[in-house]
Amino acid sequence: MKPTKYKHPFRAMMVAVLSALLFSMAHAVPNKDDKTLVFQNGLDGYAGALEVGIDQNKPGKLSTKPANLWIERGVKDGKQTSAKQALVRFDGIFGRGAAQIPPGANISQATLRLCIGSLKDAPTYHRIFLNRVLVPWDKNAAWKYKAWGDDGIQADGREAVAASDAHFVPNLNNTAYEIDVTESLRAWARGEPNHGWVLHNIRVHLEAAAFISSRVKQQDQRPLLRVTFDVNPANLAPQADKLTASPAGSAAATLSLQTTDANNDPLNVTFYGRKQAKSGPDFQVVLLPDTQYYTMKKYGGTPEMFNAQVEWIARNARARNIAFVLHLGDITDTGDVYEEEWQIASKALYRLEGPALSGLPGGVPYTVAVGNHDQRKKGSGGKLFERGGGALLYNKYFGVDHFSGKSYYGGHYGDDNNNYYALFDAGAEKFIVLSLEYGRPAKDSALLEWAAGLLKKHADRRAIVVTHATIFPGVPGSFQADGGAVYEALKACKNLMLIIGGHTTGEGHRTDVYDGATVHSIVQDFQLDQQGGNGFLGILTFSPRDNQIRVATYSPFAGRWRTDFAAQYTLDYNFGTTIEPFAKIGAAKARSGDTPACRWEGLESHSDYEWFAEVSDGGKTIRTETQLFKPAAQK
Repeated sequence: MKPTKYKHPFRAMMVAVLSALLFSMAHAVPNKDDKTLVFQNGLDGYAGALEVGIDQNKPGKLSTKPANLWIERGVKDGKQTSAKQALVRFDGIFGRGAAQIPPGANISQATLRLCIGSLKDAPTYHRIFLNRVLVPWDKNAAWKYKAWGDDGIQADGREAVAASDAHFVPNLNNTAYEIDVTESLRAWARGEPNHGWVLHNIRVHLEAAAFISSRVKQQDQRPLLRVTFDVNPANLAPQADKLTASPAGSAAATLSLQTTDANNDPLNVTFYGRKQAKSGPDFQVVLLPDTQYYTMKKYGGTPEMFNAQVEWIARNARARNIAFVLHLGDITDTGDVYEEEWQIASKALYRLEGPALSGLPGGVPYTVAVGNHDQRKKGSGGKLFERGGGALLYNKYFGVDHFSGKSYYGGHYGDDNNNYYALFDAGAEKFIVLSLEYGRPAKDSALLEWAAGLLKKHADRRAIVVTHATIFPGVPGSFQADGGAVYEALKACKNLMLIIGGHTTGEGHRTDVYDGATVHSIVQDFQLDQQGGNGFLGILTFSPRDNQIRVATYSPFAGRWRTDFAAQYTLDYNFGTTIEPFAKIGAAKARSGDTPACRWEGLESHSDYEWFAEVSDGGKTIRTETQLFKPAAQK
């Protein structure tokens, strides 16, 4: 989907990965049977969008007229002291009219566009959640409103759905955010009442955020809903299976598949192929964000979550080709105050060492970063904690003495292990990892000179820098002080690849290019989510063959993957692999049950190849999974 061009100074920001509708085992592609409707007040006569703001501190006041609607939350001593929520609904979108979505429609995707204006306090780097409202409301809605017990809307399964339908991070002024609300529209299409969404936050403290309402004069800044659905559901998509590449004489192969079409429509089958790029295999690097509440046993976090993370990494190291593990800092909550936390952390992380769990002779290599909580020390003057300690217990358990005997340990800066580096290889790919302590890069130029010297010395290695506070959540996330200092000091080093951190709850990434070199920065932190983080970790899959880094998020403790836009995305990175575009090999006509085929000539016996096919009935088109084959291995 291409960004929208605005007449006003807005930037289009894709905040959701728009999920394509899947047909059987195949990938969907744009279909002629699809129709897209757009709803926005003032567009083609539509006037059904309604937004209302409700305020805990103004419980009876109506808020339907402001140009900006606010979302915020404040808590003191465990009690919510202030909150603002926003309600959004699009009426009249379902029906039998030409500009309506038919009830029961098969919806492939839906996006809600909200614009953040120029108000200084409008953006936030905290997540804003959208939950479907389950009770009726109108333009007179307020915090004190009978439908929700005169106490704002609760995501309790009665007033609003308990699990959010979507979320986004509106972190930039003058930006339009596209939010994936496909599941909401599917629920309403199934017949559930359309009462719109409540926009709210669950954080203990939320920096206020605001979006532009339908009350503004500029139409293209108003909330907009875009829905794509199937206008011909009786026409079922064709399917394809039994994909085969068979030898067909010297330097040739026959590509074939079997088609199925429930409507027995005439089908057009097109085959595409290319020589597979030559490169090493995929490998993974695992991120362990802030584990402080697992070691402190706080906010529902437990040591079992930490242990589950480490055990999953070690037991999957061979199968997943896990090359390295990066702890992003805040290993503990209280630093040098409670040693028990370090005992819990070391008991977990030491299990990566040695072959007991992984089966690897040297275990799974890893680094740990010093976070601000790891720097805490005993307070004075009645204070339990003070900032700015020397991370003494960190050095007791993860210091120079602990790592110096490990093959991947490179060395350290100064007299302790607060800043150090490691080296690892993953096939033909070689890396240097720098672990820099919280607060130091932003104020210690000598440290950054040391880091730059290492990158220059190891110019043949791609560089990953871990420092606890890298960027704020959002896409693109803004640099924090340490992350920004690292980038500015090291951006001239062509081998700088990634800057990664935690610190601020949420996820985000940004991409910077300097003198032709690309640097990606990533933040992951789940500490203030449910159960102190619930054991979620990040998985970076490095794919030299595809020139990509794929990011995924998983909790071994909960056994659950997150697949929303913030937790699953792909970063382009040039590993130096030459990738040929897919070329059309041939085409055939078919009916259901046929085995269409085409001949692929000019193949080299020493090369690997990949291919796929598209099957169309004129209304719907599917694309098969990509198939691999080796001509030399065929007989």
